[in-house]
Amino acid sequence: MEMDSNDEEAQALKKAGLKDQEKVTGPSIVTNELVSSWQHAIIKKKSLRILKRLLLAFRAAAHVNDADDTSKIFAYKVTSAAVFNNLVVVCLKHVSDVFDHHLKTKDLVTKKNLPNTAKKWKTVEPLVRSYITSLLHLLRNLSENDMVYFVLKETEKTIPYLLCFTKQSNTYLKELLQFWGTGDDKVKIASFLNVRTLVTTAPKPFVETCLKGIYMTFVRNCQTTTTHTLPGINLMRNCGVQVFGIDLNTSYQTAFVYIRQLAIHLRNSMAIKSQESYKSVYNWQFIHCIEFWSQVLATYCDKQRVAESGENILQPLIYPLVQVTIGVIRLVPASQYFPLHFHCLHSLIHLSGRTGVFIPLAPYIFSILSSPEIRRKPKPSTLKPLDFSVHLKAPKSYLHTRVYQDGLIEELVRVMEEYYGGLCLSIAFPELAIPAVVQIKRHIKKSKNLKLNKQLHVLVEKFEQNAKYIQQKRLHVEFSPNNRAQVKAFLKDSSPEETPLGAYIQSVRKVKEQRKQLIEQS
Repeated sequence: MEMDSNDEEAQALKKAGLKDQEKVTGPSIVTNELVSSWQHAIIKKKSLRILKRLLLAFRAAAHVNDADDTSKIFAYKVTSAAVFNNLVVVCLKHVSDVFDHHLKTKDLVTKKNLPNTAKKWKTVEPLVRSYITSLLHLLRNLSENDMVYFVLKETEKTIPYLLCFTKQSNTYLKELLQFWGTGDDKVKIASFLNVRTLVTTAPKPFVETCLKGIYMTFVRNCQTTTTHTLPGINLMRNCGVQVFGIDLNTSYQTAFVYIRQLAIHLRNSMAIKSQESYKSVYNWQFIHCIEFWSQVLATYCDKQRVAESGENILQPLIYPLVQVTIGVIRLVPASQYFPLHFHCLHSLIHLSGRTGVFIPLAPYIFSILSSPEIRRKPKPSTLKPLDFSVHLKAPKSYLHTRVYQDGLIEELVRVMEEYYGGLCLSIAFPELAIPAVVQIKRHIKKSKNLKLNKQLHVLVEKFEQNAKYIQQKRLHVEFSPNNRAQVKAFLKDSSPEETPLGAYIQSVRKVKEQRKQLIEQS
């Protein structure tokens, strides 16, 4: 049977030679003067005797909200908020320094060893255990964001000591993930920085626990996506991606498990073919998971990074993730789910552009272009434009309306620009562009939508100009198509903006950015 935190502290303090004085004289009242004298002693003399008293007072402060519980006995009593704040600040800022002094942790850091390998560890261990247990109890009972932020910021230097105790390090990780998932931006970032320090400091088994915790916390907090929650979800995704780059070997094992889990969900949904089974895939959690892993692979399998350091261990995961994402697009081809299809396409286009892996997305792009939702004459509507960034499924009231059709057209043109813009320097661009040009011209002939036709006509012109540009460059090539190294190196020193299509896309992005800024200002 495990001891509760109060028992642990009591035993730790007993080992450290601390008596429960209050049994005889009652608890001593902590004052600011007393705290200042302790602070001076531990800073100047690094006194363990005074540190023991300070930790007794800190234990009382951490349990200040448990005063009604008569089963807990404390040597000191904190009655003032000012004294409480002063005592907590002194402990957080200086206690770790005393431990560092006696354990000589600077020598341990150079060897990447934890403090429990130091010669004097057995002497200091009870004090470390008491301090950490009180600290965790304090952290669990904090609710004010500013106080939480301060405590998290100051406890980062205590992480090597936390990792010496398995139970306490797991509890600390749990608290960090809770704050990371639910706190405000400042608290989220402080929590993340501590998790990152845990990952860089901890032994490998605990690193895997941290990565799994990060991913599962992200999944739990992205169930609903609105304009208000999306920035927080994006922040969590960016933080999570950063942590997965610290230890790529452990990241591979974790990513493999969770990408496989996505594939199993998709397979079950395809096998059962019911509305309920589709919902297990067509939801925000699943889509955000795809975006999470595509960003991880795009970041650490980047073609420039691979060219400099050689093949990345995460590269084999690109194929299964692409297969899962394409399977999601094909699962329900109904026009109501086109917003979800666009989310998947954007993820794959980003992954393809960063990694240099060719992903054949043209069939899925042009299936939207040839859909009845784009081809048929739309109904007039006074609905406001649909925000595709926070929708996976179009409401029924939007179907077959001009508002929805205009939104689809805008997204469709953007996807075409992104996809073919990422291929504009490819030696195979002329051949890749032929099916697109044929499909678009065929659509323009049959379509009566002048707005779409005008945009597509410009796009076709840029495709053809870019094809001619690449063909001109190919005239000077002296290698055959089976020379893969030379094919990859084709125009590697050129910028996309130097090509007709790349320059056009760059100008379109600038216009959109300016329009966005004007809207935000107004």
